[in-house]
Amino acid sequence: MPLAHSQEENPAAQIKTIFPTFTTIDVPGAGVTGVQGVNTAGDMVGVYAPMNTGPAHAFLLKNGAFTYFDYAGAYSTLAYGINDSGLIVGFAYFNGGTTAQGFKYNGTKFSLFNEGANSATFGMGVNNSGFIVGGAGSIYETTGFELRSGSYKSIAPPGNYVYIYATAVNNLGEVVGWTDSGGFTYRGGKVQTIAVPGAIVTEAHGVNDSGLIAGWYGKCSVNDCGFVLMKGQILSFAYPGATGTFPAGINASGEVVGSYTFDYQTYHGFVTSPITAEDLQ
Repeated sequence: MPLAHSQEENPAAQIKTIFPTFTTIDVPGAGVTGVQGVNTAGDMVGVYAPMNTGPAHAFLLKNGAFTYFDYAGAYSTLAYGINDSGLIVGFAYFNGGTTAQGFKYNGTKFSLFNEGANSATFGMGVNNSGFIVGGAGSIYETTGFELRSGSYKSIAPPGNYVYIYATAVNNLGEVVGWTDSGGFTYRGGKVQTIAVPGAIVTEAHGVNDSGLIAGWYGKCSVNDCGFVLMKGQILSFAYPGATGTFPAGINASGEVVGSYTFDYQTYHGFVTSPITAEDLQ
């Protein structure tokens, strides 16, 4: 049975534009850098590649220094989440990118995981208790999951979707993610949809213990914009001049990480100055 068994609509949202400070994070020599996760200490994980097609690789950025890592024999390795103990989760593609397995990585050793007989399992987020969330199925269709102590439970909002991904889980057990039709949050047995008014797509990618949810939506006055949501109020923001700003995670202090682009070919990673509940006032 899926974890999510009831659904509520997101209350009418109010949108406020904010202007955080962005710090660009670029892997030297890469044409694509995406920061996917950040922990309380500010350690960041993500992906990089020479260009936006072809194999990608994983990185850890800690104390200003990059560490690069790949699962041996994988077509691509992507790091998506990191907790305060430094445990990294992500997934690796195999067989030319047609299959995938989730992984845990402690800095020295990988541990792969796969939900049942599915040909693809994507690890995307991890909290300080080691609970992992992601999506599983195949390259062409997924359902969200939460993995606790080796046991998988489905996270599936009501409805029929091709893709469902649970992308982050905080230390209170709140899960966020997205489907074909929009973002969602799950907590206490209830799913609440997340949809930025007027947007054609809304995706939730990060949540911290204060309940601040980070993600992106299309389209705003530029093109695709980032947002932070709490209690029905949306803070919209974009990297200056970028055509797309894509938040992927948020930590306890409210620092948001992600990527931005000017041309949808070259991508740069970023971390913002803290966005907190006070910004909602």
